[in-house]
Amino acid sequence: MSTSRATVLLDSSVATAKPEKVGLEEYYSEAGPDYAAWSREFNMHFGFYRWGMNPFDREPMLEQMNIEVLERLRIDPERESRILDLGCGLGATLRSLARRLPLASLTGVTRVPWQVEQARERNAATPHGDRIQIAQLDYEKTRLPCACFDAAYAIESACYAHGADKTAFLEEANRLLRPGGRLVIVDGFLRSSNNMHPMQRRIFNKLCECWVIESWGELDRVEAQLRLRGFRDIRVEECQFRVAPSVFHIPWVTLEFLMRDVLFGKRKMTRARWSNVLAPVLLPLVSMPLGPMVYCVVSATKE
Repeated sequence: MSTSRATVLLDSSVATAKPEKVGLEEYYSEAGPDYAAWSREFNMHFGFYRWGMNPFDREPMLEQMNIEVLERLRIDPERESRILDLGCGLGATLRSLARRLPLASLTGVTRVPWQVEQARERNAATPHGDRIQIAQLDYEKTRLPCACFDAAYAIESACYAHGADKTAFLEEANRLLRPGGRLVIVDGFLRSSNNMHPMQRRIFNKLCECWVIESWGELDRVEAQLRLRGFRDIRVEECQFRVAPSVFHIPWVTLEFLMRDVLFGKRKMTRARWSNVLAPVLLPLVSMPLGPMVYCVVSATKE
């Protein structure tokens, strides 16, 4: 083969090669600051609507989700307790719990160095931040001592764990909880991945790519894993209609973000940042009632 032909083939292969996938750490380091457009407190999750709340006021709904998690953890505020956030982001939920639990010690783990740095800075600036520890750890293998927490939760972070049954994530949560400890998972789940229309499947795959998710949890398989590990009092609450009022904020937040940061902003729009804009727009197209995804609060007690 001549040198010129080899060069042409090499150039062609480079031109047609797919770009490397964005990793979780890269995604949240680049797109993480953009969550300020969604929540001034950096609550990096959807909200929970209770009757009587103002559906046009997003931040109280985001805070209400923190309260809903706390209620299901069943922590006695009059007793000392240790609570773990599995995928803590910038620690907004930890700070919310610290305000409500004066005797609690709280720990958050995340794989993203930028989140660790930002969470520690924000904790240091709050009155209760001295009771919060943030560690750069993988929540599927934290190396933290066994049975050292009274409660653990994951808000829209368990989806990043491996596998549709989230086995490694649940094994680690089980190891870290003391007997009688509570686990709460708030996230999107699949009822079934077999009933999607081909076009909907393409949308779903694009959503996973945008949010750097390997596999969403399948609800029946996650429940089975909880039972297999001896969890009891398992409760699954489908609450997509509770989160819907906050989901309806997505178009307006996206439009405001595009105007401020894209048209008139100075930060460079990377692939991760564009993905963060696109993913929430795609989500309703594969969620109930249009698709098989449901938003649930899953709670259980360790034997």
